[in-house]
Amino acid sequence: MNRQYRRVLPLLTAAALAATPMEALAENPQFAHDEATWERLKDNVMEYDELSLLVEEYNPNYQNEQASYNDTKNDDDAAQIRRDAKDSAQDMYDSAEDLKEQAEDLSSMADDLSDQAQAALDAGNPALAAQLQAGAASYMAGYAPLMSAAAMTQNSALKSDISADSSYVDSDMRKIQHVKNQKGIIVSTQNLFNSYNQLRANAALIQKNVEVMEAALRATETQASIGMATQADVLKAQKNLQSIQSTQTETLASLETLRQNLCMMTGWSYDAQPEIREVPHANGDAIAQINLEADTQTALANNYDLQYSRRALGNMQENSTDRKNQERTVKNLEQTVSATMTNLYNDIRQKQIAWQLAQAELATEEQTMSAMETKRSLGMASDIEYLQEQSTYLSKQVAEQTADMALFQAIETYQWAVNGYMNTSGS
Repeated sequence: MNRQYRRVLPLLTAAALAATPMEALAENPQFAHDEATWERLKDNVMEYDELSLLVEEYNPNYQNEQASYNDTKNDDDAAQIRRDAKDSAQDMYDSAEDLKEQAEDLSSMADDLSDQAQAALDAGNPALAAQLQAGAASYMAGYAPLMSAAAMTQNSALKSDISADSSYVDSDMRKIQHVKNQKGIIVSTQNLFNSYNQLRANAALIQKNVEVMEAALRATETQASIGMATQADVLKAQKNLQSIQSTQTETLASLETLRQNLCMMTGWSYDAQPEIREVPHANGDAIAQINLEADTQTALANNYDLQYSRRALGNMQENSTDRKNQERTVKNLEQTVSATMTNLYNDIRQKQIAWQLAQAELATEEQTMSAMETKRSLGMASDIEYLQEQSTYLSKQVAEQTADMALFQAIETYQWAVNGYMNTSGS
């Protein structure tokens, strides 16, 4: 089915499912990609290597981030931004002074009326004195709110003034943060794709285990009918089947949730049924070519958080307290990036070993499965024995597949770190 007729611009909430496919496509002009690429993006197949383009073209969070950045984008440098903030603070200071003057004017008029009231009272005119005193009270009733408003405005001005002094964000820093946010959406989508495939593989194994438990129950019931098993044995077999069926129900529900989220993050509607392809195999050659020392230097140059912090440092005054604090922040970030690169590299090596072990165990189990096939063909293995061996063999297959996918993701995470995207802030 052509994507153009069924693709929507869904948010990860139901309220945003109103956008049309053509509105989604309008985010980038037709000439942004060649015809072959557009055809891939519009087919009903989801592949790992096209996820980044799918996110860029159709993901609503990605596009909202772009729109938000475009709305606030300007070429102001940090100094100009601080000047503007200072001007705004000064305007608030002026407003506070105006409010104070108005309050003081009311107080003066109230004092004048009070003096006149006293004079009227001294002159034997209490009625006029009462009217004048009421007017004075009316003026004083407006005094307190004006003074309160003046104090609040002055407090806001002070906060804005302090904020301006400590604000070093400029247009370059906003762009760095914007790019990091968009890369994060792509990374999240790729990780979700991997998680979906790992859970899908485990769901197949659980289905095989359900078949084994069903066969075990049938065998136990048959044995019970001829007195070779007790009712307690039957109840135990039933309980085992119910347990694995419950696990299957939960797994399939989780798998469906992942599928829906993955679809919506790549532009399909939540109830669409695209063909979701498998995760590519881990590339052993890519691992062999890793140069941790060189990659760490590249990561230190590319890291978005470091770029942001270094830019802020450059906007600070020499020898200021803020600059000294920021220098420590940059140094700590550099240490964090370097340490994280080492950890990511070690994670690749550990997952490579785990994959190699899984491959070895699968190779051994293939021989066992082959022997079982022979026994089965000679009538030397029961149905339950055959199913149990199938389950064991499938478990080794799934273990090898998930180890492969885990290694692939570790390599991807490492490469993202080299290119600048790394979660160094815990956010």
